[in-house]
Amino acid sequence: MWSVHDLIVAPATPPGPGPRAIVRIAGDGLERLIARLFSVERPGLPEPGEPPLAATARLAADVLGREWGELTVGILFWPGPAGPLGGPLAEVQLPGSTPLVEAVVAAACDAGARLARGGEFTLRGFLAGRLDLVQAEAVLAVVDARTPGELSAALDRMAGGAGGDLREARATLLDLLADIEAEIDFADEATPDAVPRADAAVWLAMDRRLAEATAGVHDAATRLRLRDAGAAELPRVVLAGRPNIGKSSLFNALVGRDAALVADESGTTRDWIEAPLPAADDVSAPPICVVVDLAGLPAAAGVGIAQDHPDSDAAAVESAAVAAARREIARADLIVICRDAADSDDRDFVEHACGVAFDVRTRCDRVPQPVGPGGTAAIATSTVTGCGVEELAQAIRAAVAGLPPRSSPATLRMAAGLAAAAGPLAAASEAVGLAAAGGPIDEAVVAGQVRRAVEALGEVTGVEIGTDLLDRIFSRHCIGK
Repeated sequence: MWSVHDLIVAPATPPGPGPRAIVRIAGDGLERLIARLFSVERPGLPEPGEPPLAATARLAADVLGREWGELTVGILFWPGPAGPLGGPLAEVQLPGSTPLVEAVVAAACDAGARLARGGEFTLRGFLAGRLDLVQAEAVLAVVDARTPGELSAALDRMAGGAGGDLREARATLLDLLADIEAEIDFADEATPDAVPRADAAVWLAMDRRLAEATAGVHDAATRLRLRDAGAAELPRVVLAGRPNIGKSSLFNALVGRDAALVADESGTTRDWIEAPLPAADDVSAPPICVVVDLAGLPAAAGVGIAQDHPDSDAAAVESAAVAAARREIARADLIVICRDAADSDDRDFVEHACGVAFDVRTRCDRVPQPVGPGGTAAIATSTVTGCGVEELAQAIRAAVAGLPPRSSPATLRMAAGLAAAAGPLAAASEAVGLAAAGGPIDEAVVAGQVRRAVEALGEVTGVEIGTDLLDRIFSRHCIGK
């Protein structure tokens, strides 16, 4: 079972050489552990309630100093409770030495700490209300980011948590719940919190408060939806093949417009061009993916293998174009291998490409019955007759639909929590609105609906969530995160 009080330690930087390394330590008894392992210079560490402080310290002579000497280190210390984890936290900044990092972690464990589980630091920030689920999941996305775009999207999610607004809405609903339950429990007593049963003005005020909380939940759901849509790029489908085999014509036919320049000369496309593919056979339909037309790859290179000819300016341009194509292939979700129907020996691209989705023959109006590698069926296309273009488009749409969802699991969980809160809020608003208009009211029903909404918001803000689900969410994070 997770605990937010255990004293935990872990490296916060990856192993290997580097100018600096960080060991992160948090939990009850942190000050005693630091005093055991380090000699902190004046003025010492801040007290609870004080702002964080970057202190200078030395390895304690009778512990780590025996082997490493009295090495100078930095300690960034948050005393709590106003810190990133809601409790005491220290980041010990060391020279980038893996053996030294391991020695500090081992010494901390000998002094009473335990090695943190994967994601345990992030979990504590979540439980302390410093992160919402989307931000917590974004920590993992930052670690796993493979491209600058993925990293930027993850950082945006970390900076744009909706937890604060949802906690405010939840607090409003808790106040409402207290007032309504006061009416149920003390209807016959004169108490300051009692809600007069016959006073429609009080129910009208409650109706307004419910409307504000409902609007906050709705706005958070809208921002979450827009933010996730903006962060997730559409799947990328690249057209790869040799120069001058009709890829650009096929690209234009797929996207429904003349987006790429088409000419008979080899090498017309020198850079990649992209355009959205609609989700249906209608250019006004929402896009389902991005189709990318790559520069033609040299026959001897195969997919993603460039030819280098430094003595020729033209060859240098070709090499740069092939390098750009190679990068696009590396980030592609699906690859469409395009081969000229007239070329029966064009197999390099299929053999050298990873994740090939389709084998396509272009310009099939010139050669009947094209086949794929090893005699397998190929999708025969011709932009002159229109043959196979829609078949290929439908095959791409079907393959894209089968790709894993790009939405963050945390975003999906938060969206589900907001949806779970919206239903009870609507039911409560309807009942309270009826009472405000002078109609009958069942306070117990209203209280039950508001309580359901509070519980749903508690699950996405970290106030109420099962330990089993927490294990699944945070154990995928790196140790030290």
